Amino acid sequence: MALLRRLSLLALALVIAEGSAPVGGQQEGGQPAYTVVASWKTLGGADGGSGVLQGIATDGRGEVFVVDAQSCRLEVYAADGSLLRQWGRCGEGPGELGRPVDVAVGPRGEVYVADFLLDRVSVFDSRGSFLRRWGRAGQAAGELDSPAGVAVDTDGSVYVTEFYGHRLQELTARGESVRILAQAGNGPGELHYPGRLTVGPRGSIYVADAHNHRIQKFGPDGEPLGAWGTAGTWFGQLHDPVDVAVDAAGRMHVADSANRRIQLLDADGAYITEWEVPQAKAGGAQTPQGLDLAPDGHLYVTDTAAGLVYKLWPPQGS
Repeated sequence: MALLRRLSLLALALVIAEGSAPVGGQQEGGQPAYTVVASWKTLGGADGGSGVLQGIATDGRGEVFVVDAQSCRLEVYAADGSLLRQWGRCGEGPGELGRPVDVAVGPRGEVYVADFLLDRVSVFDSRGSFLRRWGRAGQAAGELDSPAGVAVDTDGSVYVTEFYGHRLQELTARGESVRILAQAGNGPGELHYPGRLTVGPRGSIYVADAHNHRIQKFGPDGEPLGAWGTAGTWFGQLHDPVDVAVDAAGRMHVADSANRRIQLLDADGAYITEWEVPQAKAGGAQTPQGLDLAPDGHLYVTDTAAGLVYKLWPPQGS
């Protein structure tokens, strides 16, 4: 019963958005727009469906790593969308996955996968060979309560958001807890059902604080440095943001999932422009889900509703 409850809650919070508010804000006149460079269909589920696409990450070689939570699979694509390889199967053993929801590539090419169902992080090499896993269910330091996001900084430190734990935790590459950076609440530096995260300029950490309908920025020591967004559908407002990608200037690309759009905010949180996901329909799957900025400046997006990956060229300048 507990397992069914957790699966249904994940579907509610990270995948399905029945009755979500319609999109109210539109791109303001004269603002630069995102350009769709390419899109491609992923492998899909064993039942012939589109799978359940979640997190996405790129590496220094331009390869694109996509998580399919339903199929317990990692799919790796070239920048033109051609499939390079895949790995993963459902299970609880070494190298198996329960419900993967995010992926990050470390400075040495190791691939970190946040496993929401099994309360752990599994680590693979870039070819898919299993290296190690760590984490267990709980609220103590080093334990995980439904990890929703994983990010790795240039020094190899690993940051994990915990959806039901309402926490942000820093760990070593071997899984030893360094510190708890944020805990439950709706005040500055507190989290309520956080989604995914990214490491930005100068080691700052940006978290999609989903049910607080905002993006939060933390210093490497956990100091709250800013929060942007209020619940709504208009310019700069957010409804269940689930991921964020940050460029060198501190501009934030936000997966505003229940509003079915990506918003671009400047470093101070001011609205610049947005991109609505094609084919997104009210009452369907929450989308977009995952975002990642590649080293060449392209923004990659997972569209859960259509089972697509989009490659976008973001607006340049401020």
